[in-house]
Amino acid sequence: MKILHHILLAISTLCFYNTIAQDQLRVGINGGDPHLNAQVFITEGSYVVTYNDKQVLDLPAASQIELTAQGSLVTLKHQGKVIGNYQRLIIQSQEWESKFRLSATQASKKKSNYVYPDNLIVRALKGRLFLVNEASVERYVAGVTEAESGAKQELEYYKVQAIIARTYALANKDRHINEGFNVCDQVHCQAYHGIARYEYRIPIATWDTKDQVLVDSDINLITAAFHSNCGGHTLNSEYVWSKPLPYLVGRPDTFCLVMPHSNWEKQIPKEKWLNYLRSHEDFDFDEASDSLVMAFYPTERTRYFSDSLRNLRMTTIRRDMGLRSAFFVIDEDEEFVNFTGVGFGHGVGLCQEGAMRMARSGFRASEIIHYYYKEVHLIDKKYIDFFREE
Repeated sequence: MKILHHILLAISTLCFYNTIAQDQLRVGINGGDPHLNAQVFITEGSYVVTYNDKQVLDLPAASQIELTAQGSLVTLKHQGKVIGNYQRLIIQSQEWESKFRLSATQASKKKSNYVYPDNLIVRALKGRLFLVNEASVERYVAGVTEAESGAKQELEYYKVQAIIARTYALANKDRHINEGFNVCDQVHCQAYHGIARYEYRIPIATWDTKDQVLVDSDINLITAAFHSNCGGHTLNSEYVWSKPLPYLVGRPDTFCLVMPHSNWEKQIPKEKWLNYLRSHEDFDFDEASDSLVMAFYPTERTRYFSDSLRNLRMTTIRRDMGLRSAFFVIDEDEEFVNFTGVGFGHGVGLCQEGAMRMARSGFRASEIIHYYYKEVHLIDKKYIDFFREE
C-alpha cells in the first residue's frame, strides 16, 4: 500500500506541476516580516540568480547560496565566497519542476524551513532581508490547500478547499501590493508553507478544479471566508465584519458537531475579567452587576455581550481573551471565570470540519460549496469578463 501511495504521489505531482498555467502570485514569506539571513538550497531542477535582468550565478540542483543584508543591499555568497552586493535579486527557475528549500531566520529569531516552487525575490532594507515567493497561482493554491487542510481528507474536500483558496487569493491579490507582494503566507491572508508535499490527493484536486472560482450574482469574486469549526451554526458576515454580504449568511450546521474543534473551555482569573470589562465600559461593577457578567448563558449567538455593555462585541472579547470562538457561556467559581464554548474561528462562510464530514458522507464538492455559500456561481476565471459583458 505504501508503494502504491508513493507511486500515485509521484505521478499526480509530476502531472500537476508540468501542466499548470503560468499565472503568478507574489507571496510575502513569513507575512513579509524582515529576516536576518537566508540560505537557499536547490532541491530539484536548476536556477539562475539575476540582477537587473543580467545573470549573476548559475544554480544547478544541490547547489546552495547564502543571503544577508548590508544596509539596503543584498549580499550574495556562494561556496564561502562573496559574489557581490545588490539592490534586488531574483532566484529564477529554469525548469518546470524546479524547487528550492529556504532556511531563513526572522528578525524575531524564529526560523522557517520550507520548500518552495518557482522564483524567489530578495531585497534589503535597513540591514534586513525581505523575501517573496513568486509562484504560479495553481502551485500556490495547492500549497494553501495542504497548509489549511492537512492530510488524509477526501478528494472532494480538497477540491472545495482549492476552489475557495483560489477565489480568496485572486479576490485579495492587491491586499499587500504596497509592500511589494500580493498576499502573505499567514492566516491574515491564507496559510502557505510552500509546495504541497505530503498528500497526493491535493495536486489531483487542484488540477481537477484548475481555474475554477466562485462569483456572486454580479460576477464578482466572492469573499470566500472559511474557518475551522462553526459550533453548529455559521454566522452572517456583519456579525464579525461591518458589511453584510448576501452569500455569507448564517445557517445551521450539524456536520461539525462531533469534530475535534467542536467544544472548548478556558479559565480566566476573576479580577482580570472584571478589569477587562471596566477598561471597555464606563460602568460601575457593584455586587448586582457583577452577577450579570459572571453568569452569562446565551441561548443563541449574539453580537454584543449584554444589554448593559452594548459597545462590547463578542468578537472583541474572543480576540482580547484569546478564545477559540465568540460563542460561549460563563460561570464562576471561587477564583476564576469559566468560559465554555463551541466552535473554532470567526464562524463566517465555510466550516472546514463540517465540510470535511460532508465529503466523508459522500457529498460532492459543488454540493458542499453551495451548502455554505448562498446563491454563488462556480465558473472558470477566464470567463469572468465575458459574463460581465452579457
